[in-house]
Amino acid sequence: MTDTLLSFLLFWAIWLLVPLAIDGTTALAYFISVWRSERHKLRQRLAVEQTYFPLVSILIPVHNGAPYLQKCIESIRLQSYPHEKLEIFVVDNMSDDGSFDVFKVEQDKPFKGSLQWVSIPRRGKAYALNAGIHMTRGEYIANIDCDIRMHTDAVLNMVKAFTADPELAAATGSVEILPHNGNGSDPFRHLLAECEFMEYFTSFHVGRQYQSNVNSLFTLAGAYSMFRRDILLRTFLYDKQTVSEDTKMTFDLHKIFSKMKKKCVGEAVVYSEPTPSLSAFYSQRVRWQRGQLEVVSLFPEFVHTPFHLHGLASSKSMVVDHTLAFARAVWTFLLPMLYFLGYSMGMVFTANVVMYVCYIGVEVAYYITALMLADNVVRKRLRHNWWLCAVLPMYRFILFWFRFGGFLSVLTEPAEWKVKDPVAQVREGLHQLRQDLGRWRFIR
Repeated sequence: MTDTLLSFLLFWAIWLLVPLAIDGTTALAYFISVWRSERHKLRQRLAVEQTYFPLVSILIPVHNGAPYLQKCIESIRLQSYPHEKLEIFVVDNMSDDGSFDVFKVEQDKPFKGSLQWVSIPRRGKAYALNAGIHMTRGEYIANIDCDIRMHTDAVLNMVKAFTADPELAAATGSVEILPHNGNGSDPFRHLLAECEFMEYFTSFHVGRQYQSNVNSLFTLAGAYSMFRRDILLRTFLYDKQTVSEDTKMTFDLHKIFSKMKKKCVGEAVVYSEPTPSLSAFYSQRVRWQRGQLEVVSLFPEFVHTPFHLHGLASSKSMVVDHTLAFARAVWTFLLPMLYFLGYSMGMVFTANVVMYVCYIGVEVAYYITALMLADNVVRKRLRHNWWLCAVLPMYRFILFWFRFGGFLSVLTEPAEWKVKDPVAQVREGLHQLRQDLGRWRFIR
C-alpha cells in the first residue's frame, strides 16, 4: 500500500507539479523583487528634474509601413521632449506601398526637429538600422518600429533614466497593447487583444523589471530601445545571423560591457496595435522563440548554472522554456490517456481542474503585482479585465505550443522572418501532394 501511494505521488509530482512549481516560483520571485524595489525606484526617477536636453536620434525602419507610419511620426511630434533636440530618420528598405507618400505629408507639417527619409537598396531591418545609425548625430540613439505610437513622455522619461544612472548603457521601453478597435464586432480578437495586453504588461513591468534588478535583461525590445551613442558604436551593430537582431544586440552588450547596466524603463511607454490574427500571432511567437535559441547558441559563455542569480544566464531561460517544455508536452497528451490506463474519469477530470485552478493562482499573483505598478489609466483597464485571470492559463498554454513550434522550426526549417501557420502549411502540403500525384499518373 505504501509503495503504491508513493508511486502515485511521484507520478503526479513529476508530470504535473514540476511545471507548476517552476511557474509559481517564478511569479513569486518577480512579485517579491518588484514589490521591494520598483515602486521606490520609479518615484526616484520621475522626481528627477531634467535640465540638460541632449540631442536624441530616433530611427524608424520601414518596410511597407504606410498604414502605421503617420501615427508613429505624429506621436514623436507630440513628445514633451524639446523638439529641436530630436532628429528622426525614417529608413526605408524597399517599400512599395506608398510609405514615402505618407512621409511627405508628415514632413510638410510644422516640426522644430529634423525629419529625414533614407532609402537603402537592401531589404532587412538590421540593414536599415545600421544605415540609420551611421547618419545620426545624437548623444542617445533610439529605435522604434513603424507600427509603434509613443507616449508623450516616452523620450523624456528614457533620457531621465540615462541621466540618473551613468552606468546605464542601454534600455528598453515598456510596450503596451492598445485595445482592439472593432467595437465588439469580433469577440475573439477582443479577447486576444486583452490577453496580449496582460501578457505584455506583466512581461515588461514585472518580468523585465526583475531582470533589470539582477542585470539579466534578455532582450532590448526592437519596438523601442535607446542606447548611449558611444556604447552602441563600440558594438558590432545589428546583424542578420539570427531572426532576432534585438536579442543578439542585447547579448553583445552583455558580453562587451558586462559591468554596465541594461534594463527596462517601465515609465518610457510606447503602444502597439494588437496582433491582427491568430496566424500572425503564431508567426510572431515562432520567430521570437527561434531567435532566442539562435542567439543562445552564439553565446556559450552565458550558459551558466540555472542558479546563477545575478547577471545574464541563458541556461535559466533554456531550463524553463525548453527542458521543462518536454514535461509539459508529455502530460498534455498523457492526461487524456490516463483514463485508458486505469484511472477513473473523475480523477482525470479533477486533476485537470486542480491544475487549472493552481495556474489561475499564478495569474492572480502577476495581476496583483501589475496593479501595484500601473498608473491610473492602466489600473482602470486592469480592474475592468480582472476576469482574464481565469482565461490567461489557457492563453499561455496556447502560447506555449506556439513557442514549442519555434523550437521545432530550428530543427527542421530554414530561418524566415514570416512563418506560415500550421493550417496554411497543411494546405500547401496537400496541394503539393495533389500535384505530385497528378504528375505520377501522367508519367504512368
